[in-house]
Amino acid sequence: MILIFLVILSFDAANETVNWSFLNFDFSTKDNVISAYGGLLSGILSFVTIMFVVLDLVYQRRQATFQEEEKNKEIKSELKSVLGVVQIYVDRLYEANLNQATTASEYSVKELKDSTEMNRMSFHPNTYPSLILRLDTTLVYKGFLQYKPDKNWEKLYANLYGVADFYNKSTEEMMQKHKIHLTKKYDQSIRISVILDELIDSVSDARNQIIAEYGGDNQELLNDSTFQILNNFKEATVAITEARNQQIEDGIPTDEISNSISDFRENIVGPLFEGIMNLYIGDNLLSPQLSNILSRTQIFLRQSEKLIKDSTDYAAHIEYYTKEYLSAESIYQEKLYEINSALVKIVR
Repeated sequence: MILIFLVILSFDAANETVNWSFLNFDFSTKDNVISAYGGLLSGILSFVTIMFVVLDLVYQRRQATFQEEEKNKEIKSELKSVLGVVQIYVDRLYEANLNQATTASEYSVKELKDSTEMNRMSFHPNTYPSLILRLDTTLVYKGFLQYKPDKNWEKLYANLYGVADFYNKSTEEMMQKHKIHLTKKYDQSIRISVILDELIDSVSDARNQIIAEYGGDNQELLNDSTFQILNNFKEATVAITEARNQQIEDGIPTDEISNSISDFRENIVGPLFEGIMNLYIGDNLLSPQLSNILSRTQIFLRQSEKLIKDSTDYAAHIEYYTKEYLSAESIYQEKLYEINSALVKIVR
């Protein structure tokens, strides 16, 4: 438009010369025309210059705004990606806790049922608490601030790190306690086994002495109350030992074979203790050998009872821990579920 206007204005100026031809103008007598044309042209060109300057400034500002918008998009995209990673870790931590809860519950039941056995609880790999804690806290906070996954997003942010820190420490603590329990249980089982071996030797010596006193072929031996008690103990012991040896011959791993402490307690040593006590009640007197055997049975029963109590107490602890910290009803699991649900709405 401005260019067309300048062309028209130039033609008007040229018309001031009579019979003008192209590039042949005579303005020698038209100073006022030249002055007016020059002033007008100068004003127009100045306006055009100013307009181009303004347009350049507008373009530069628009370019800066565009770059800023692109930068903001990149930042938002990065923050959304960070929240996506957090959501994955939180979801995996929640599921890992549920899996561990199932394993722990099964272990607790087994420990209560077979308290004298070397039951072991497996631990599912759970690195998610430490992965959450290693994330850039500033980026995570900015992500929560930018997208506000919940009206109480500050609380969710605080819960995220509080819960992650708790599980990061408690999982390690739980594993260490389990290791201590197994070590203590193993040592105690070894002590009980030594006590049982000494008891078996004492019973065998007393039994052999009675056989020697009666003579090997004397039928009255079978009517001797003391011999019957000791012989029952020996036969039951031999049966358990042979069954264990057969399992070993069958290729069953030794750690899967029962240590038989419960069997000895309930079916062998227990009846032995009761039998000797009945003899004492009837005669109000025991031989030194029987007194020694009675003492050893009492030690075995006390130690095995302690082993059972330690195991049941630990099983109760695992059951409590599972309910309070690993189950879906746990307040910590509920917090994880709340965080995960809020983040899912943003990253998906």
